[in-house]
Amino acid sequence: ATVRTLTHVKLWAIDRQCFQTIMMRTGLIKHAEYMDFLKSVPTFQGLSEETLSKLADVMEETHYEDGEYIVRQGARGDTFFIISKGKVNVTKGDLASQELIHLRELGRGDWFGERALQGEDLRTANVVAADTVTCLVIDRDSFKHMIGGLDDVSSKVYEDAEAKARYEAENAFFSSLKLNDFNIIDTLGVGGFGRVELVQLKSDEAKTFAMKILKK
Repeated sequence: ATVRTLTHVKLWAIDRQCFQTIMMRTGLIKHAEYMDFLKSVPTFQGLSEETLSKLADVMEETHYEDGEYIVRQGARGDTFFIISKGKVNVTKGDLASQELIHLRELGRGDWFGERALQGEDLRTANVVAADTVTCLVIDRDSFKHMIGGLDDVSSKVYEDAEAKARYEAENAFFSSLKLNDFNIIDTLGVGGFGRVELVQLKSDEAKTFAMKILKK
C-alpha cells in the first residue's frame, strides 16, 4: 500500500534487523528468568540444564486480580504455579467451624501445586491473589510430554515418514554449516561462561539464529 502524509508528520521507524535483535534479546532475558525460577524449586533440582531449558520454553504467564481465586480447596488440579509478581494468601476451610484459616502468604519466587505434575491432585487449600499477581504455569500434560520426550530425536521411531525425512534433511543441513557461514549481527547477552550472538546465515539472510559462544 502507499502511505502519504496529509499534514506535517514526525515518524519513529525501526528496521527488521533491529526489531529481531530486540525481540531475541527480550526472549533470552525472559528465558533466563524462567530458568532461575525453575532452579529454585526442589522438585526440579535433579533435572539437567537442557531439561530445565525445555520446561522454561513451555511455561506460560497467567494474571490474576486482587481477591481472585487461583486455586480452590477441593478442586481437582493439573497445574503447577510459580509466582513471578505479587503476593497470594493461602487459606484453608475448617469443616467444623466453616471458617477460613489463614495459613501463610507467598510472594515472588514461591510456588504451589507441584503435586499436580505427578498425578491427579485434589487441592488441599485455597490460593487467593492478595494484589495483582503474575504466575508462571506448567500443566501436567506439557510437563510429562517434555520429561518423556527429551531423548535424542534420532532414537525415536517415526510413524510419519515425511516427518523423518524433514528431520534428516534439517540435521544434514545444520551438520554441514561452519562458523564462517554466518555473519554476526549483534551481541544479545554476555555471561560468566561466554556470550550469545545474533547471527545471520550468509546464504539466506532471512534466516537468523542465536549462537552461544562458550569460553574454554
